Amino acid sequence: MTPQRASELKKEYEEDLFERVIPFWERHSLDREQGGYFSCLERDGTVFDTDKFAWMQGREVWGFSRLCTLYGERMPERRPAWLDAARLGAQFLRAHGRAPNGDWYFALDRAGKPLVEPYNIFSDCFISLGLAEYFRASGEQWALDTALATYRRIGERLPRPKGAWTKQIGENRPLAAMALPMMQIWMAWELRGLLPESDAEHMIDENVDRIFRLHVDRELRTVFERVLPDGSHPESMDGRLLNPGHALEVLWFILRIAGERGDRRMIDDIVDIMLWCIERGWDEKYGGIFYYRDYRNFPTEKLESDMKLWWVHAEALCAFLLATRLTGSAEHERWFERIHEYTFARFPDREHGEWYGYLDRRGEVSQTLKGGKWKGFFHVPRALFTCIGWLSQMEGDHAAG
Repeated sequence: MTPQRASELKKEYEEDLFERVIPFWERHSLDREQGGYFSCLERDGTVFDTDKFAWMQGREVWGFSRLCTLYGERMPERRPAWLDAARLGAQFLRAHGRAPNGDWYFALDRAGKPLVEPYNIFSDCFISLGLAEYFRASGEQWALDTALATYRRIGERLPRPKGAWTKQIGENRPLAAMALPMMQIWMAWELRGLLPESDAEHMIDENVDRIFRLHVDRELRTVFERVLPDGSHPESMDGRLLNPGHALEVLWFILRIAGERGDRRMIDDIVDIMLWCIERGWDEKYGGIFYYRDYRNFPTEKLESDMKLWWVHAEALCAFLLATRLTGSAEHERWFERIHEYTFARFPDREHGEWYGYLDRRGEVSQTLKGGKWKGFFHVPRALFTCIGWLSQMEGDHAAG
């Protein structure tokens, strides 16, 4: 990618992030009366449900805190508002989010009354990371103490993450999903400097090995979403399930680590695997990346399989931009441009701000919501400021990112 092209893209991404995405959430998501954030937002920001989902609260705390730590010195006029927004969520979680055993509820009502038991360990993961980043932004020691206590509790829960709420009978088909090792890789990266270095590196290495050893099938040139403990995948809908967005997300996490370590062999391996994922996941008829696929091209149980989702394309942008930056591969750059063109032609709402979340197979808006139970202030800003950092480096500004 030429420095000129990197500058053009950086300008486009900065405009989207700072003029449309962040202001949308600042205007509509902050609950100034009872604390925390509204995540169920219509196209124009109208709140259509005031319930508060704990993992969305943790993600938004992380997002506003990261803006402070990443851009606070360069944009000092905006830092106080971002820190205030982060504090709104952090204090709400501090006051209402934890069950008596220390785990975090999945859902609360507007005032903080718990609605859904703490069955979902990903709530705890995002809250731990959100509070850790809030500590970096604010210096408030309670946030770090809570983040690390939650991190330790997550480690205790890993053998049975959902505890009493586990539905599967594991001894008969003990499928393991890729989401948890992916999450642990990102957690370890984010908690560097707050955990002992050996702990973070061990978590990274253990889970990178798990991804490559179990989920990456080199013979079939496929990354499977769910696998048995030996890495095999049963002939069932679950066993054949592919999630191109998850695969590309975890691959760019690992690629970033390989780049930092200067591991050229791993870099070359990862960028090759990325091509398997995009070639199998790309819709050649209508464009865009399918949400789910079946390895044998059978129907999946997921009725949304053919849809095009915001987060899948956001993570794919990160994956192929980083691959381009680290390797200079023309093939990966072509894929990046293809994904960029599709994404920015369809997902951003230039009238009201933010991105649409859900498109049908043809690329038409299927749901007008900008936030909900599963979509919040996370994938879009993370992708934009991550790409902005890499594009800054690619245009020659090595102080950025």
